Amino acid sequence: MDLDDILKLAETRPPSSLELARARRVARAVQSQYDLSIAEGYDIISDTDVVDPLTTEIDEATRIARSAQLAKLGTITWSCGTGDSDAFARLVWSDEMAMIWGHPPGTLRLTPRILADLVHPADVDFVRDVVRRAWERRSPEEVAFRVIQPGGSVRHLHCHIEILTAAGKQTGIIATAEDATAFELARQERSRLSTRSRMLCADLAALDTATGLPTRSYLIDEIDKARRTSGGALVVVATEPTTRLPDAITDENHDQLTGEVAGLLRTMVGDEVVCGLVGPGLWAVLVAPEEEEHASDPGILAARIVDTFRRHLFSVQHRTVRLNTSAGLVHFASDATATGFDLLIDGEHAARDARHNGLPVSVLDQPVTDADRVDRCRARVRQAVSANRFALYAQPIVDLGLNEVTRHEILLRVRSDAGEPMAPWAFLEMAERVGEILTVDKWVIDHALELIGRGAQTSHYQVNISGKSLADPGLLTYVTEAIRRHKVNPECLTFEITETTLIENRNGALAFATGIRQIGCQLALDDFGTGYGALVHLKILPVDLVKIDGVFIVNLCRSPADQAVVSTLVKLCHTLGIRVAAEYVQDEETLTLLKSCGVDFAQGYQIGRPEPIAANAKRQVRTIELELQLPPQHTALG
Repeated sequence: MDLDDILKLAETRPPSSLELARARRVARAVQSQYDLSIAEGYDIISDTDVVDPLTTEIDEATRIARSAQLAKLGTITWSCGTGDSDAFARLVWSDEMAMIWGHPPGTLRLTPRILADLVHPADVDFVRDVVRRAWERRSPEEVAFRVIQPGGSVRHLHCHIEILTAAGKQTGIIATAEDATAFELARQERSRLSTRSRMLCADLAALDTATGLPTRSYLIDEIDKARRTSGGALVVVATEPTTRLPDAITDENHDQLTGEVAGLLRTMVGDEVVCGLVGPGLWAVLVAPEEEEHASDPGILAARIVDTFRRHLFSVQHRTVRLNTSAGLVHFASDATATGFDLLIDGEHAARDARHNGLPVSVLDQPVTDADRVDRCRARVRQAVSANRFALYAQPIVDLGLNEVTRHEILLRVRSDAGEPMAPWAFLEMAERVGEILTVDKWVIDHALELIGRGAQTSHYQVNISGKSLADPGLLTYVTEAIRRHKVNPECLTFEITETTLIENRNGALAFATGIRQIGCQLALDDFGTGYGALVHLKILPVDLVKIDGVFIVNLCRSPADQAVVSTLVKLCHTLGIRVAAEYVQDEETLTLLKSCGVDFAQGYQIGRPEPIAANAKRQVRTIELELQLPPQHTALG
C-alpha cells in the first residue's frame, strides 16, 4: 500500500476523533521539527505542501483556521452580516489566539471595541489602517504590532490578513497571527548592537593631539597597573629651550616642536615601550622588568635620552632650538604604596634636582615618603603664588545668535624657570592633590577682579573656581570682599564651577552657589559631560550656563555619537532655562553644525587664539570669562 492508497482510504469514511487527534499531533510534530531545523541553520532544500484530506470540501475560513491550528498559530475571523449590509456581524478567535493574547479559551467574548482595547494604544491606528487597506484592495497584508495581556505584559505579534470572498463578493476577514516576541526582541538587540558599534568612539583622551603619544592620565593608569603587578622603573624627562623663544611664536609652532620631540623620543625607546606627554615640557617613559631584560638599563636609557635631546637641533620658525634636558629615574616595586600620580611627581622632582645640580640624571632607588612629597609640592605652589609666576591670557567667545564676539575667557598660564608661559594643567592637578588649589584660586580671583574693576564693566565677566575650593567655608566671604574692594558690579559676574570635581563638594557647591546668587552673581558649570557630576546638579544648582567639554566638539562633524550628545544636552539645558557654550571649535563646519544644534556660544581656534592680556587690556569687550583650568588637549610647551 502506497501513499495514494492511504489517501483514498482516508476519503472513504469520516475520521474518528482519535484519528483527528492523532493527525493534529503528527502535524504539530512536523511543524516543530521544521522550526527547529530552521533555527539550527539547516538549509531546507525544498518544502512539500501537504494536502490535508480532511479539508478538501470545507470553506476557505475553516481551511485557514485548520492550517493555523496545525502550525500552532491563532486566528481571528470577522464575518460580514447577511443581506446587502457591509457591517461585520461575527467576530471570533481561536483558542490558540486567545492564549497568545493571554486569555483562557472561552472566557472573553470579542467585540470590535474590546479587540481594539487589547491592542497596544500606540499601534491601534496603524493596525486599523492596514486592515482597511487590505479590505479596500482585496489583497493580503502583513502587520506586526503589540498586544497587552491581562497582567499588563506586552507581546509582539506578527499577523497575516486575508480577505474572504464568496461568489466574487467580500464576506469577511481572517487574521492569522503568531507570538513573535522572541524574534522581535532578537531583532531589536541586533539593531541596538549595530547602533552601538556605529556610535562607539575611540578614547580621544588616551592620545595627545599634538604628539600622538599617550596622555598623562593614560600613563598614570599604566604606572598604577605596573606597580600592582610587576613593578618597574619610571623615567621623567624635563625639557626647556635653552633660550627664550621669540614672542611671535604661535601655538602651531609649539605643537610643531612638541611633535618633533615626541617623534625623537618614540624612535629612541621603540614602539613597545609606554611613553608620552605628562606635562608642559615633561615626558615619561615606563620601563617594565621584562623590558629591562631585553633593553638597556633604565639609567642608561635615561642618560641616552638626555644626551640625544641636548645634542639635537630642533626647528621653530626656521630657527634652530636646543633644549636644556634633564631626567629623573624612579624605581618602584610591585608592592609600592605610592600611586601612579605620586611616582610621576617623584620623577619630575628628581629631574628638577638633576637640572639644579648640573647632572644629566637623578636616580631614586624607591619612591619618596608621602610627607616629603606633599611638603615639596606645597612649597612649589606657594612659591609660584608668592612670586606671581602666573600670566593671564584672553580668548574670544562668539555669541552664535548675534554672530559677534561678546565675551572673552581669561586663561591661566604658569611661567617656567626661564619665564616661558606654560599651560597650567599639570600644575593645577598637583595643587588640587596636595590641597593648595585654594591658594591659586584666590590669586586668580583677586587679580581677575582687579582687572575687571579697572575696565568699563560693559557687560559680563566669568570667573572659574575649582570644585575643591568650594569646601572652604571662607571662600564666599573672600569673593564678596574682593568684589567690594575692586568695585566690581556683582551683577556683571558669573562664577564657573568645574564639573569634574563637583561631586566631591556637593554641599559646598550648593552653599557657594546660593550665596553667590544672593549677592547678585550668576553660576556656570564648566567641562560638562566629562566628570563625575550628575544631571541632578542641573536641577538643584542655580546654573545659568553650561559649557560642553571639548572632547564632544573636536570630532563633532564626523561623530554621530558626539552629535547625539551635543543635541541632547542643548535640548535638555534649554528646557531647564540654561544657556549652552561649546569649547574647542576648530573649523567653520563645526561652527555651522553647532548653530544648527542651537548652541548659544562657541569658543576655539576658529573664533580666535588666546593672547596675552597686556596686548588687549584696553579693548572694550562685553564679557570676560576667567578660568583656571584648560580642556584636556595639551601641548608639551603650553
